[in-house]
Order: sequence, then C-alpha cells, then structure tokens
Amino acid sequence: MAKKTVAANMFILGLSGIIAKTFDFSFRAYYSRMLGSEGMGLLSLGFSLHGVMLTFATAGLGVAVSKTTSEYMEIKNPAAVRGCMRLAVFGVVLLSLAVISLTLVCSNYLADTVLGDGRVSVSLCTLAPSVLFMGISYCIKGCFYAERRVIPPASSEILEQLVKFVSIRTLLKIFLPYGIEYGCAAVFAGITIGEFSSCAYLVFFYLREERRCFRLSRVFPEVSVSRRELVCRLLGVSIPPMITSLCCSALRTKEEVLIVSALKRGGMAHSDAVRSLGILYGMAMPLLVLPLNLMGSVMSLLVPEISRAWVSGRQRLRRVTLKIYRFGAAAGCIVALVFILFGDTLSIIFYNTDEGAALVVRLAPLCPIMFIDSLSCSALNGMGKQLRLLVFSIADFMLRFAVIYFAIPGGGVSAFSIMIALSNIFTCLLSFGSVAGIVFGKLNLSKRKLTKSKKYGILKNSI
Repeated sequence: MAKKTVAANMFILGLSGIIAKTFDFSFRAYYSRMLGSEGMGLLSLGFSLHGVMLTFATAGLGVAVSKTTSEYMEIKNPAAVRGCMRLAVFGVVLLSLAVISLTLVCSNYLADTVLGDGRVSVSLCTLAPSVLFMGISYCIKGCFYAERRVIPPASSEILEQLVKFVSIRTLLKIFLPYGIEYGCAAVFAGITIGEFSSCAYLVFFYLREERRCFRLSRVFPEVSVSRRELVCRLLGVSIPPMITSLCCSALRTKEEVLIVSALKRGGMAHSDAVRSLGILYGMAMPLLVLPLNLMGSVMSLLVPEISRAWVSGRQRLRRVTLKIYRFGAAAGCIVALVFILFGDTLSIIFYNTDEGAALVVRLAPLCPIMFIDSLSCSALNGMGKQLRLLVFSIADFMLRFAVIYFAIPGGGVSAFSIMIALSNIFTCLLSFGSVAGIVFGKLNLSKRKLTKSKKYGILKNSI
C-alpha cells in the first residue's frame, strides 16, 4: 500500500509540476520579450538577493518540518506534528517580518552597494513581502509531503501560476511604459500576489487537516512532546540546511555582481554586462533547467521518503536510492538529446531571439549530470547530511569565483560555459560520491532503527 501511495503521489506531483512549471516558464518567456535581455539581467540580480532574504526568513524550517513530521507521523504522534508546525510557522513569521522591514528601509543601499545597480531598488520593495507567504507555504507543504498528501500542494502550484499570470500581465501593461526598472518591479509584485494566493489556499487546507489529527491511526498513544524538545529537533535539522542555503544564496548574489564586474573589466559597458547576465541566467539556464524544475515537486517527496528509509535500514535505503538514480540518469539523457537537437529552435520559440541558443546547445550534455546532482542533494538532505552539502557548496563557489576572475574578463560570454560545466561536474562528483559511500559503504545503518523509547518522539539525527 505504501509503494502504491508513493507512486500515486509522484504521479500527481509530477503532473501538477509539469503543468505549473510549463505555465511559469511560458509566461517567463512572455515577459522576457517585453523586458529584453537587460531587463532579465535586472530580474536575475533581484532574484539572487531574494534568495538570501528567503533563506533568512525560512531558516531551513521547510526541510526541518518535512523531515521531523515524517518521523513523528511514522510513529503516529499527531500532538508532536501539531507542535512542530506551530513552532515552525511562528518562527517563519517573526523572521519574515524582520527581513521585510529591513529590506524596505535599506532597499536603496542594497540595490546600489550590494547589487551594483540602483534600478533594482523598487523591485526589492515589491518582492520582499513574498518571503512571508513563501516561508509559511514551505512549512505547510513539508507537512503535507510527510503525510503523503500531495493534492493540496500540487493544486496550490497551479493556482499560484494562474494568479501570477493575471497579476503580472496586468501590472506590466500599467508600469512598463515608465521604464525597465518599473517593469521589473511589476513582475516581482505579481509574484508576491501569486505567493499570497497559494499561501492562503494552503493555510485553509492545513487547518482543516489539523482538526482531523492528520488522519493518523492511534496505534500508539498520543504523547505530548515538550516545546523545548521540539525546538531542539527543529533547529537541529534546520540550521545546517539554513547555513547551506544562506551561503549558496549569498555566494550566488556575489557571483552575479562579480560577473557584471568581470565583463566590465573586459571592456563592456554596464548595460551590456547586465544584458549578458540576462542571457545566461535569464534565458539559457532557465531553459536548460526547465525539465529539472518540472520534476521539482516529485523530488520534494524524496526528503521524507529517504528519511523513512534511513531509519529502516540499509536494504530499503539502497532500494530507494537505486530507483531514483535510474530514473534521473534516463531522464537526464533524454533531455540532453532534445536540447542538442532542438536547442536553437526552442530558444527562438520561447524568447523570439537566438541570443541564448548557442549556450543552450553547448551546455546540453550537462543535463544528466544536473539530474544526478539534484537527486543526490535531495538524498543527502533526507539522510540528515546537510553539513556535507554546505561544504560542497562552498567548494563549488570557490571554483566558480576562480573562473569568473580569471576567464570571464578575457573570454566574455563564451567563458560562461566553462564555468557552468566545471561547476556541475565538480558538485555532482562530490554529492553522488557521498551518497554512494553511505548507501554502499560500510556504515552500520541498523543502528538507525527506532527503539521503543524513540517511538514516543525522542529521535536523534545524524548530521
């Protein structure tokens, strides 16, 4: 029954993810035509800082909720599940309000000094409120994934995209005539409105599910877990991925600023450098990672499923891991072949320009590597190895910074492909090698099985 449930959930999430992400990408192509490559460069700068803001606001609690509540649901303790959710949402609300306030007050400084382009200031103000809605949504989705109920998260994604479509299209018509910076602000405002609609939708379903005690059968007596213990468990799981995500987001922001700076050192004007950034991160890379994003909802199920397998022993963990890698390798090879053959055509169809076509075709062979790396990171999160991911991320960005500093000023846009290729190969070797060492190595996973005392909520994580 569990296997059928997981398969059905993956099908539902996969289908909804394909619908939502395809719609999102198509609409992204629509407003990229209106904003142009320079506008997409400004959007990329804003999104990079938004990642830092979101990491501060969520503090890794989305992953913590998914992992922790799945373990409490495995031992049939709804009181602990409720406690985890309330603490996580409370923490997200406090952190989000602090981040939003700081962004609104310091938007000019962040745009001019941190991002190096004052035109992003208005966009940061319209995007900042979205971190509150996204943080709450992450926590609720994590609980639903742990409960193996995927229809509310899946349908919320479709609703979000529909609201975004209407909002962004309407706001662009109103504000784009005032300049590119106001067009970018309109896009970010539409994203915030879409996130609000998704959050309100998920809150409604969660409150209804909480009253039903998450449909847990009372095989074991419901045991109240102390608030201190829940806080320790949530922080123990959330802090490592929060540090990892924060470092990744901050380094990504710094990376984009350095790319613009490196291109300017190579002789480009500022507007041309921002346009080149838009070609890479606003056109070529979104098209390449579109198939991976389509499967993002399915991959979100891997964290709780790997967590369950992690506490069940080596045999189940090995079986689950082999299945996901077979799927990832096959899907990645198919996607790579499509982009090699039709990358030029797809770029022109979506963006009405061939500016990013050469990069798409050149980087297409990396698709299987990107699939394997993404699956490996999800597996390591499920096994509680977030500190390893942090080390891998820092090493990866050191490599990328070296390429940016030494290769991009002389190589220009063509040096982007070197940076992306080296980065993906390097991180895939690290993450896949780590998973293989755990699953097929000499680690005694039998110690991970739950003892009787642990079944009442006292679970220890290996980090």
